[in-house]
Order: sequence, then structure tokens, then C-alpha cells
Amino acid sequence: METARRLVEDARTLLVDFDGPLARLFPGSSWAELGDRVRAEAHRLGGPGLAERLQDEPDHVQCLRLVDEHSPGLLAPLERLVTELELDAASRVSPRPGALDLVDRTLERGASLAVVTNNTPQVVARVLDRARPGTSGRLLVVGRSAGRVSDLKPAPDLLLRAMRLLDARPEDAVFLGDSVTDVQAGRSAGVPVVGVAEDEGRRQELLEAGTVAAVPGVDAFVVPGGRHAAHPSAGEDRRPRP
Repeated sequence: METARRLVEDARTLLVDFDGPLARLFPGSSWAELGDRVRAEAHRLGGPGLAERLQDEPDHVQCLRLVDEHSPGLLAPLERLVTELELDAASRVSPRPGALDLVDRTLERGASLAVVTNNTPQVVARVLDRARPGTSGRLLVVGRSAGRVSDLKPAPDLLLRAMRLLDARPEDAVFLGDSVTDVQAGRSAGVPVVGVAEDEGRRQELLEAGTVAAVPGVDAFVVPGGRHAAHPSAGEDRRPRP
């Protein structure tokens, strides 16, 4: 725990996955149900051949990558469905414990912060700004772009894009992620990864995949009365300037 906390507090750039560390878009069985919905629509649009290619992939975003690879003409309608479902889910969930404080304290100490997500980037504002208006405007958000699913994690492209926009170096950054694909993306980008997962078995899986440490939640990085206790004003903008 102390190793993870020290890495995060010393990082000049903090990159954070959204679904998991900062919010849980699809809690419980809803995550699996979303994948079922996407595979059913793929079967309807593309027939049993496409459905068979997706049947062993539980993650809805990775299903989009497979659709782009095997039936690119069907990517647009399936991506629209996924975006609609993600935004609907985002309207019903709250930030994870410690998420808003992590944003505040990271920016207060002068570090830069980017949310790097395979989801549509609009989910970030829908969740964070509903809890605290203006939060998303204070950080960089790099997420899924329409028609560009090949650059999603486990590819490093989103992380590399975020660092370019922040003028950051991999050796000065830390990435908080909750999946093996996050770990793969971070390692490919040259960024150390700290795993964030409530489940002990998942934390062990992340450690085996190559994280430098793993914690149950981002509240582990928010120490009451710590050196980053002061909060900046809600309107302060730490995004990169054009």
C-alpha cells in the first residue's frame, strides 16, 4: 500500500482509467449483461458467423475491436449502441469513494491528471460533474473516438496521446487501472501501472500481469490530514493549453 501511495504522490502526471477506479459504470451482473446485449445485436446485424467470433469475449469494448477486425461495416451501429448504453449507465452511478479527492489533491500539488478510458469520453462529465459541477473541466479526458477502436487499450495509443497533450514523459507518469488490458497498455507505453481492484483475486491477477502494486480503491491515495489536504477552487482549469 505504501509503495502505491508513494508512486502516486510523486508522479508528475497521473493517468487514471475511468470505469473501475473512478466510477463503476456497470456494477454487479450489469457488466455481463452489457456484453450479452452487444453480442445479440452483432448476431442480428452480422449473422451467426460474427456472433461466433464474439462469443468468447466478455468485454463489450473488446467486442467492438473484434467487430472492426472482422466486420468493419457494422462497427458504426454497434458503437452507437455501446455509447448509448454507457451514457445511460453513467446517468445512474456516482464516483467511487476517494475519486473526487484524488482529482483535487493531484491538481493541488501541481501535477497533471488525465482520465484515459476505453469508454466514450462523455461518461466522465456525466458522472463527475453531477457529483461536483465543473470537475471534468479541470482535467484532460482521452477516450474512445468514433470509428477508432484499434487504439483502445490494450494498445498504448490512448496513454501516449494523453501524455503528448500534457507534454509528459512516461518516466514521470503513473497509470491507475483495474484490468489486465490496462496493465498491458501501460507497460507498452512505458508507464508504471498501479492496480486498483476491490477483489483480492483481481489484485493478484493485476500483480501477475505486471503492476508495480495494487490497492483496493483510489481512496487509498487520499490520506486524511495529509500533505495534499487543501482543495483548489472548483473552477481552476489544469488542462493543457492549446
